[in-house]
Amino acid sequence: MSDEASDAVAVTSERSLVSDAVSAALAGSGLTVVRLPWPGSRWDPQAGWPGDAPRPSLGVMICDLTLPVTQTARWLVGVYPSRWLVMTDTPKGPLWGGILEAGVVGVLPSTTSLSELLVAIAAFRVSGTSRLPADRDQLVAQWRHDEAERESMDARMSSLTPRECEVLFQLRLGRSVREIAQLHGVAHSTVRSQVRSVLQKLGVSRQLAATALLDRWEGPREE
Repeated sequence: MSDEASDAVAVTSERSLVSDAVSAALAGSGLTVVRLPWPGSRWDPQAGWPGDAPRPSLGVMICDLTLPVTQTARWLVGVYPSRWLVMTDTPKGPLWGGILEAGVVGVLPSTTSLSELLVAIAAFRVSGTSRLPADRDQLVAQWRHDEAERESMDARMSSLTPRECEVLFQLRLGRSVREIAQLHGVAHSTVRSQVRSVLQKLGVSRQLAATALLDRWEGPREE
């Protein structure tokens, strides 16, 4: 089989049943479908086109854009040498910017019909027409801003010692300095010193601000 096939389309999704359905629909419309593994799935997670499959110039990725999924989508776009259309239910926002920055050529709603998807694929094949949102640059800028903020929070959180982390978690639970001292069997002055260190390292002046920063830092990882 040749390295490239003009009627071949790559398909991948975080949900195998969705990938099955889209692949079957595209194959039923006369396209050659190359299914690619979603990292962490039961498929082979290693990079590279499967076997002697053709190398499509376009792929369709179906996923909900949480932060972890967006990072995985960015990895897939970088690893597989194709241009990608992404189908998602995720509202427009910074996470769109993350995939657009990676090189995605268009974003379509998950409700896109088969006929509409085939039109988008054909348009790209014929003229390279993309489906980029008009505010692409703004979305990418939002993504970069949020990424810089996440990196800053990562750096500040990683500067805490294990005991300081424990104190911060206890503060978030609503425990007082006295209660934390009793829990750890240390002097109140020791905990007060640890709290001051936590506030200084996180760059905030109040305990409430420190716990709010912890919530923001953990939030995206739980999506």
